[in-house]
Amino acid sequence: MAGMGNQQFDYDVFKAAYDMDQRIQGLVKDFDKNTINLASASDFESPQGASDGGDSVSTMAKRATDLSDL
Repeated sequence: MAGMGNQQFDYDVFKAAYDMDQRIQGLVKDFDKNTINLASASDFESPQGASDGGDSVSTMAKRATDLSDL
């Protein structure tokens, strides 16, 4: 990092940033003094068949453009 002109982070600086910033917590799956494992797309996807019980975008759009209630 120093050769690229960027800041260097040691473990203590990174841990402090991780503890204070939820954005970093959302991006990092796990870390220790030697490695940082970033979260992957599969960490953000919900399990197949799982639903939050909400309407689909299509259903919400149809409801928003329905003029029969006016």
